[in-house]
Amino acid sequence: MLIFELTCLTIVKPLRNNLSSMKRLSLLAFALFAGMQLANAQSMGKGKNVLYLGAGIGSGYAGSDISATGYGYAYRRTPDFQLGFEHGISEAIPQSIIGLGAHLATTFASNTYRDSQGQGWDKHWTDFSVAAKGFYHHKFLVKDRWDVYGSVSLGIKFRSYSFTYTDAYYSNARDSYSSASPIVGIGIGGRYYVTKAFGFYAELGEGYNAEYAQIGFAFKF
Repeated sequence: MLIFELTCLTIVKPLRNNLSSMKRLSLLAFALFAGMQLANAQSMGKGKNVLYLGAGIGSGYAGSDISATGYGYAYRRTPDFQLGFEHGISEAIPQSIIGLGAHLATTFASNTYRDSQGQGWDKHWTDFSVAAKGFYHHKFLVKDRWDVYGSVSLGIKFRSYSFTYTDAYYSNARDSYSSASPIVGIGIGGRYYVTKAFGFYAELGEGYNAEYAQIGFAFKF
């Protein structure tokens, strides 16, 4: 009888240990799976991409006004059309997601003057901006449907400009030039997704040659 009991203990004890080990492994596997599902549920993370397309108000000639008229003057400009991209590159910093991408923007404007005799001048210019853009997301503000981020932009704004007199006194003289100036800006923005891949975004910014405000569509892939 004693031999039988010892034999049972010899068999049962390793079995209990194996079951305990299997339970721990199962819990670990479940935790890893849940963590992966949570990471995949986040709207932004390492390896994820966002393409955004929008319009807004940026720094430019005569400030951010879209139009102004009076006393023979007429000023017009289009919104700043925006195209940008973000790629999540790192989650090495605790509770943080770092993204890097590019940003393009363009706007067209004109300014004219006519006196009572119909004499005056015309000004036209086009601005085109290209910038590298860094993004910072805190994971507390990144959910499956939305996220909030901060951004930093560094780039160059190119301008082409033309000036024409519509006045016989100046022999309808014309002039034009091109220039380039730096872009340095910071911003804060947010995205909200109505599906897993499509949503909306809005961003406010400040800086030198930077966009003040923009809104548009976001595509996640």
